[in-house]
Amino acid sequence: MTFTQRVAIVTRTKNRAILLRRAIDSVLSQNFQEWTHVIVNDGGDPAPVDQLVDEYRTRYQDRVQVIHNPHSLGMEAASNVGINASRSEYIVIHDDDDSWKPTFLERCVAYLDDPPAALDTPIRGVITHTTRILEHLDEHGVTVKSQEPFNDWMKGVSLYRLAASNCFPPISFVFSRSAMEEVGAFRETLPVLGDWDFHLRFAQRYEIGLIREALANYHHRLQITEGVYGNSVVAGDDKHRRYEHLYRNDLLRADLQAGRIGLGYLVATADGFERVHSQFSILETVISRLSRVRLLRWFINKLG
Repeated sequence: MTFTQRVAIVTRTKNRAILLRRAIDSVLSQNFQEWTHVIVNDGGDPAPVDQLVDEYRTRYQDRVQVIHNPHSLGMEAASNVGINASRSEYIVIHDDDDSWKPTFLERCVAYLDDPPAALDTPIRGVITHTTRILEHLDEHGVTVKSQEPFNDWMKGVSLYRLAASNCFPPISFVFSRSAMEEVGAFRETLPVLGDWDFHLRFAQRYEIGLIREALANYHHRLQITEGVYGNSVVAGDDKHRRYEHLYRNDLLRADLQAGRIGLGYLVATADGFERVHSQFSILETVISRLSRVRLLRWFINKLG
């Protein structure tokens, strides 16, 4: 395949012009400039998207493509539409409500161009640490309320830990197109959790590297629990929980029917381990706080 750009940046959007503007600024602010930006308007009003892109036309320098789906196909199908419309060595999904630090693409492409030594499984994707940004959206725009590390506890990408839950968002993951073609595209039958499914299938076949710097921003609007400006993981929390159980069950049934120990057993055992671990973490926190209280009392008694 002949690549027209090093990186294809795919942005899925629908009637969220305020957030799309920030995503475009995020892309255009990158130090690394060998990319093409594919914006997939998934059934939304085309006029605001076209108007917004026209504002940035000079800065884009012919590196933007806008695709209007007449009807919404869903998040995963929209990702596949954008990927199939591009020709690039690497791919990354940049949702319309997330953002990057200016060095994100520069660091990720350099890592994938010259990955560190691995064992028998090659590294074909890379993530960075992510910052979770809590923000408020109203008629005046977006206001950042607070921010916190999302996954700075990660020291590497473990398939076992990933089987417990999706521990990195799409905004932080750059991957090889040729690897994706072997792993398979995003699963369009999943209304949610398609990124987790893709990450799991990718990690089954290839190693995913980690850059231990928070270069990606995962934006959440906790006060919006419905409507187009909500996060799918917040506004669609009930759907996520329901489909998580359905997804785990499907994988486990496939293992049982095939008489094998595979991904189904892995997601089941890893989920159980993480639930137990979370309970111990709460207990450890309580014990730690009690210990500090006892130490403080001891110190006060000594002073007295």
